[in-house]
Amino acid sequence: MITTEEIFTIVNKQLQEDLPFVVYKFPNENRLGILIQSTNTVYRTRTFEEQGFVFAPFDSEKEAILLPGSPTYAKDFDFDTIVTKQLSSVRASEFEKDSHIALVEKAIDRIIHSDLQKVVISRKQKIDTQDFNALDTFKRLGSKYATAFVYLWYHPKVGMWLGATPESLLSINGRSFETVALAGTQPYSSGDIIWGAKEQEEQELVTREIVSNLENFKLLNFKRHGIENHRAGDLLHLRTRITGTFSTAEVSIESLLKALHPTPAVCGFPREDAKNFIFNNENYPRSFYTGFLGELNIFQDKSKPRNRRNVENLAYKTLSKSTQLFVNLRCMQYKDQAANLYIGGGITKDSNAVNEWEETVNKAQTIASIL
Repeated sequence: MITTEEIFTIVNKQLQEDLPFVVYKFPNENRLGILIQSTNTVYRTRTFEEQGFVFAPFDSEKEAILLPGSPTYAKDFDFDTIVTKQLSSVRASEFEKDSHIALVEKAIDRIIHSDLQKVVISRKQKIDTQDFNALDTFKRLGSKYATAFVYLWYHPKVGMWLGATPESLLSINGRSFETVALAGTQPYSSGDIIWGAKEQEEQELVTREIVSNLENFKLLNFKRHGIENHRAGDLLHLRTRITGTFSTAEVSIESLLKALHPTPAVCGFPREDAKNFIFNNENYPRSFYTGFLGELNIFQDKSKPRNRRNVENLAYKTLSKSTQLFVNLRCMQYKDQAANLYIGGGITKDSNAVNEWEETVNKAQTIASIL
């Protein structure tokens, strides 16, 4: 364990030397993790059997990038001391607005006249930035989005990405397993929370599909929990936790990821129909947006102090393998003095194209507010 200031010093050194790294914080924690490389080699994985931090694209046919090794941690960084900036608004051109609305209307028509039930339509918005500081931006993200997985990832041969994602894809601790179904979006307010039929149906579609894809793994104590509201900054989502226990300690993460990624929450349902619509109709490559990222096969010390005769607080080291992966939502890529924001929304037969456009504007504000 090192200090948070030492972590930030390492980040600045990696940036100065143009070397790969990732720094991140877990949801509802102030603990920081960092993993670095001493060369600019691009390591890739398809099997997910390695140890390290994985960064995977939306297109599951492409290899994921791996920063190999074991992370170093620092705890108790006080994000509350960070002063956040506030961007008054995110402005898009009328052309961008009209193009997105037209694409949503095309998606709705396809859903009505085919087997497609849901498809996630996204867009990219460029914001010119001045005096951009990657580490300060990461700190502001961590300050504003305490319940999110917040990260700053850089590789000189790939690029720089930052994000504050509210969605867990896969959590494995020993034999314990958890994933979430996340769908539906509305601005957060302190008043009564009311969800429309469209959002509730979308959440049910996502949850049912994930549960169905996991049934082949014969999980013990397999449970679909109740729907709950989940706040992510200025937005609210519907969330359903899905938990279970593996019957064996050796589980193929590759097979789990094939079953889960991309989820109906970021792609659609049926999956292949939705992917084909996205690849053929979105006018840009998603790259790592709606992919996934996080710790892979990291051994965590689960030691507990125990009292034995003549020995006080003798610690027995118990190592448990842990994988913590998150969907890459609410993210941006920094490139050529500009922040490219990635935002989208789930489309069903009940969607309203103008409302879907407004939802992407709200989501863009999540990231743009800290630039």
